[in-house]
Amino acid sequence: MILLLVSLIALVLSLLASWAASGMSHPIILIPGLLQLQLSYNAGIAFSIHIPSPFEEILIFSALAGVCIYAIRSKPTRLASVGFGFIIGGAVANLLDRLPDGLVTDYVAVGTFPIFNAADSCITIGVGILLLDAWIHRKK
Repeated sequence: MILLLVSLIALVLSLLASWAASGMSHPIILIPGLLQLQLSYNAGIAFSIHIPSPFEEILIFSALAGVCIYAIRSKPTRLASVGFGFIIGGAVANLLDRLPDGLVTDYVAVGTFPIFNAADSCITIGVGILLLDAWIHRKK
């Protein structure tokens, strides 16, 4: 139940943020030289890496399916369920954003790091939560 709820929250918030960002006409500087909102469209996967079609789509769907299957079969802790929820919600949001035109809407620019979006942040936060959960439950 936690996994589903967190997935839905991450999905909806990520899609809303991308929708709002798609209306930006110029960059919005939040912290000069460090953080700004800058509309960009990404045809690749992570860090704008391009993989020839249909391999890109196969990779994306396979990774998402693998995470979903593992999340269900592994009987995760509550914390891990939150982590999986963030990952699944963010991944589905990026997939839905990509469907109409093959592009993902990116809008967060931090220094020289590649521009990313809320869904990417959800995936990253989810991985961090899973690492924390693994550290907490490590066998000594």
